[in-house]
Amino acid sequence: MPQTELFVPFAAFFVAVCLVLCIFDAARKAALCILLGAAVGMASVLHTANRLERIRVQYAGRPLVLTAEVESTADSYDPGIVDAVLHVEKVNGSAASFRVECSVLPECKAGERVQGRFILSAPASGSRVSLYADGIALQAEMDEDGPELTVLGESDSFRARTHRLQQRLSASLRRRMDGKTGGVLAAMTTGDRSYLSSAMRSAYRGAGLAHVLVVSGMHVSILCGDILSTLLPYEWEQSYRRRRHRAVFRSLLAFLLMGVTGFTPSVCRAAVAVWVGALGVWLYGPPDTLTSLAVAGIVMTAGNSYAVCDIGFELSFAAVVGTVAGGVCIRRARDAWYRQFWKNAKNPVKRPWYFKLPERLWGLAESICISFCASVATFPVLVLRGLSVSIYAVASSVAVLWLIQPMMLLGLGTAFAGLVPALAPLYGVLSAASAALTGLLDRWAVWISAKPGAGIYFDTAYAAIVCLVLILLCWLAFHWRVRLRVAGPCILLAAAVSIGLGNALSRDVVHIDLVGSANAPAVVVTQNDTAVVLFRGGASAQNAVENQLARRGVQTVELVADLRTNPKTACTLEAERTLPAAEMAVNTAQKLRCTPALVEMLRTRNGCLVRLTVGNRQFAVVNGTVELAKQVTVQWLLASPAKPDAVQYKNVLALRSYDWMDNRKELAASISLRRHGGLKTE
Repeated sequence: MPQTELFVPFAAFFVAVCLVLCIFDAARKAALCILLGAAVGMASVLHTANRLERIRVQYAGRPLVLTAEVESTADSYDPGIVDAVLHVEKVNGSAASFRVECSVLPECKAGERVQGRFILSAPASGSRVSLYADGIALQAEMDEDGPELTVLGESDSFRARTHRLQQRLSASLRRRMDGKTGGVLAAMTTGDRSYLSSAMRSAYRGAGLAHVLVVSGMHVSILCGDILSTLLPYEWEQSYRRRRHRAVFRSLLAFLLMGVTGFTPSVCRAAVAVWVGALGVWLYGPPDTLTSLAVAGIVMTAGNSYAVCDIGFELSFAAVVGTVAGGVCIRRARDAWYRQFWKNAKNPVKRPWYFKLPERLWGLAESICISFCASVATFPVLVLRGLSVSIYAVASSVAVLWLIQPMMLLGLGTAFAGLVPALAPLYGVLSAASAALTGLLDRWAVWISAKPGAGIYFDTAYAAIVCLVLILLCWLAFHWRVRLRVAGPCILLAAAVSIGLGNALSRDVVHIDLVGSANAPAVVVTQNDTAVVLFRGGASAQNAVENQLARRGVQTVELVADLRTNPKTACTLEAERTLPAAEMAVNTAQKLRCTPALVEMLRTRNGCLVRLTVGNRQFAVVNGTVELAKQVTVQWLLASPAKPDAVQYKNVLALRSYDWMDNRKELAASISLRRHGGLKTE
């Protein structure tokens, strides 16, 4: 993976191990495929690196007039300002094609074309990989000396047209539903997550159902498979010519869904799989899941090798591999049971009346096995990405699996019926039915997420070692042909002991993270399942804080200190106690003792200063302009654009380098420490 400095050694080691395994099995064709795959992968990495470097050299560091399409927007710190992702169409009148991120842009809407003078720069080291994975080559800032941003009107591109269709479908779907239910169903059906409340997002994440809210392969299969199977007659399946026509129609539907949902990795992977299946119908080739998965990966990473760094890409591919493995395991177990049953049957010709009961039990066992294998396959991705994992993920997936298909079909029917006034009676019935099913799923997610231990956090390095050990045990069990009744409990016992030991080792570790925009970073301090938040920013910063709390498996937020002295938007983070700087008198201070840290907050006329004490270490946060008669001495400064004249510090945590900094070296954005022990920066 190109985000690591050890990319070449890791890739060489992986290829060497695969070649050794092929030599042992005398698989020359497989060895040739591995070598060709390694060459293609290296070519993709070099192509991406050269393209990004060429864009940086050609455009970064000087004022440029850009004509661009607004792909997406999010609320920013000040009213009338948004964070936006732009697709650049022209640079100084010349045609171009690349994406930039602008954190301070006058208010505009997705799907519009804008023109203005910008200064482009390379992304900061801390956010470079995630931006490159999204196809964002540079960061943009409006030139203060240039003209104001000009809105040129709506764009006619495919993405803009499908975005407007998405908004119409989402509005139609939510018209007769309450905010929570409508937001959840809109996210599931149309991919519009802008109306999804933070409470429901946290509840679904804690219940292990976050994948339901992201349009993925499951949604593509429902749209491109089940709807067509319901609408078209059975004779269409018997005619090969009509099967070809149906394959083309499926491909067009998958392409439309990609555009509506914003070309997310999970939808792109599923759409490419649909296209490969359609190609197989035209070329008389049987469908194969792993081949479709491989082709999807090659297509998605051919132009941007950093696509593999997107967590949606990794989770989507891991889930498919786990699903395939679960299906194979349950089929082999079922075939073995059937063979043993008929072998011991007194009359092997006559089928007994009670034979249907085991078949139904095997159907339930198949759902459980596939959900379990998919969760196990995504487990390494979650822990290696530093995310918390829900221990109820498998149970939740099995319990609500039957709800997803009718919710999707009813949601699509409601959205399209709402666009036709003549279908108002049908729209009312479909809306009520879909709202009832969605409300049932919402109540389940809220109930499960409130259970103790819903989220478990693992240290990344330790989790990597555990995953490698478990993979090695699975390979040894397969290589030595150990019986499943012996290998399964042993591997589960090893996993349980590793998880328990990891939780014991990470107990009482304090994590301090800077999240959100570099212009207004928020500070999240966590210990075990409690947290303290020092907030500044807008809706996008609040989303970043909520995601970080979920990553750390936080159950209780003890304190939210709002450092904004003149807030334009409300902070709606739920906490046991809130401390807004805007409500404090000038030149007053408050001191609060929380589980993660001791918080001391000083309000001045034009800003505020917060000092955090964790054991024998102190951290300072400055917002606005703070002037003191004597400097405050701390070990660490949690930096922001505000110049820290009132603080004397030794080390810095920051999302990027600011103008007041003396050096431009690489900076860390997170630190983990024990109260009276060692520390580690990330």
